[in-house]
Amino acid sequence: MTTSSKARFPARRKPTFILRLPYPPSINNYYGVTRSGKRFIGKEGQEYRRVVVEALREIPESNQTLTGRLQVWVEAWMPDRRKRDLDNIKKALLDSMTHAGVYEDDSQIDDLRSVRRDVVKGGYVIVHVCEL
Repeated sequence: MTTSSKARFPARRKPTFILRLPYPPSINNYYGVTRSGKRFIGKEGQEYRRVVVEALREIPESNQTLTGRLQVWVEAWMPDRRKRDLDNIKKALLDSMTHAGVYEDDSQIDDLRSVRRDVVKGGYVIVHVCEL
């Protein structure tokens, strides 16, 4: 069975806003676990959330929480040449954006894509958020 690419993926739209953020912590460093096994946002996760909130304050288009369906594209500029899984950064990034009030919940995202870019010192991500 063949499906046209238009049927599978929405067309890329003009971003509602574009955000440049530091490279997210891996999911292993975003959360901590208590002795009883309960998960919590760890020190690195809390700091990353703070950075995302601060970055959004500088973008006028981002001061209203999006409530509709969304398309989110992430360009990941790697901090070094180590092997890294792109999916390992999504949870920290998307949860931090929810915490910062970009959208109500990351379940609103219908189209989520990640692209690996070159290595740059320290690394960063560029997040394109589009309302569908």
